[in-house]
Amino acid sequence: MDRRHFLGLAASVFAVPAAASGTSGQHGEDDFDTYIKGNLARTHTPGLSVAIVRGSETLFIKGFGFADIATNKPITADTAFDIASVSKTVTGTAMMMLFQEGMYKLDDPIGPYLDFPVIHPKFPHVPITFRHLFTHTSAISDAVEEENNWFMAPGDPTLPLRDFLRGYLSVGGRWYDPVKSYSGNKPGTVWSYSNIGVALLGYLAGRVAPDPLDVMTRKRVFAPLGMRNTGWRYADLRPENVATTYKIDSGKFVALPPMGYPDWPDGSLRTSGRDFAEFLKIYTGDGTVDGTSYLAPKTIATMLTPDPVRVDDPAGHQALIWQLLDQGNLRLAIHGGKDPGAASVAVIDMKNRLGALAFANSRSGMPVFGTCLRLLEWARGT
Repeated sequence: MDRRHFLGLAASVFAVPAAASGTSGQHGEDDFDTYIKGNLARTHTPGLSVAIVRGSETLFIKGFGFADIATNKPITADTAFDIASVSKTVTGTAMMMLFQEGMYKLDDPIGPYLDFPVIHPKFPHVPITFRHLFTHTSAISDAVEEENNWFMAPGDPTLPLRDFLRGYLSVGGRWYDPVKSYSGNKPGTVWSYSNIGVALLGYLAGRVAPDPLDVMTRKRVFAPLGMRNTGWRYADLRPENVATTYKIDSGKFVALPPMGYPDWPDGSLRTSGRDFAEFLKIYTGDGTVDGTSYLAPKTIATMLTPDPVRVDDPAGHQALIWQLLDQGNLRLAIHGGKDPGAASVAVIDMKNRLGALAFANSRSGMPVFGTCLRLLEWARGT
């Protein structure tokens, strides 16, 4: 769970940071700039992109710090970041577009749609369903991937997604382990975060519809939304528009090479603050952006309905891909992510039709979730 991280549920993480409640206009923005710049310095984070939307309007979007330290290249609204597990919200949205078109039902077993077997060895007669993949209750485990350092390597993956998943999940596969490829839980009974499960969900896009996930999202999501600095692979983007990722070593920034992994639908998307703000408008604008319908309101309601299988914290709930957090009289839909050199979060406040994002090019501790909460609080006061 550490590689492409689903934002944790500990109450201390979710405490609302001190913010200038009720501030608006330039004074509020100045306060926010001070807050961000102070946190960048305190956490030794090179750069950050933030945005907030209300309905179909972008209220605020800005870059802070550096996309590349060696050349002093600044972060802009169009700088693309590795957003790690926040990528899953795009995979989930694309799959729900196909769901509402009748390509499958949430409680359909996935087996008949696949071209290789995915069967839990301890529960061979219990089918894994689409809903199980959406809600992290499939009993597909990341244990083998963890042992293999997440199969991460410099550059874009060369192993096809199908070959990787078949090798991981099917008997006789290169990485198949009857104990570690699946947990000991019966499918549908226990929540356990699964990157591999969401990668399989993404693979199913090309099994229920003509186009694989990368082609579908490019044609039906990225292009109509004008997401020009977004792609599943590094090669899809102009290198000069991509933020360099960094780690801290002996107090110094060390640049990391662009990394990839074969299970790309669960965490390989790179996108800019400006682009992803447009994506968030699907959820803040009743599923329609600039006249194009992506998700019907009833589909969004289905996505954000809590699953009966509970997660580990009483304030949190799993929905379809999104995690829900009860905070006072609000319920927020959230997703976070972490990769080497990357930390990201996206938050939806459905009651107020607000969406916020924060993307950093380091895992050094920048409070990306707290930053989004502060943006939301500021927007509610405007």
